[in-house]
Amino acid sequence: MADDRTLPFKERAYKHFKEAQENLKNVQALLHAYRSEIDTYREPLSYDERKEVTVLLSWGGPSDGYTVFFDKENEPIEGYYFFADWFEYEEIKLSEDVLDRVLCIYFW
Repeated sequence: MADDRTLPFKERAYKHFKEAQENLKNVQALLHAYRSEIDTYREPLSYDERKEVTVLLSWGGPSDGYTVFFDKENEPIEGYYFFADWFEYEEIKLSEDVLDRVLCIYFW
């Protein structure tokens, strides 16, 4: 098979899209065949949703900012300050006071 990098980019993208669609069909068929076994293995107790919003203050090296999580009603759940620099990453959970300050400044 020829290297698909010789194809124009749009054709390459479409080819990969078609392959991805075929893979989805195959996985879906397998899931359908084994669904009852999967469901009885670990039936979920619930499905929870939350929204993540990132306030990026700087990027590159170093990068920092805040990540705030909201529930389905758009109420803040928790927040973190993050700092990243060259293959290192750290998060610090925000206290309620600091989270309120971040919400006041960036989410008014």
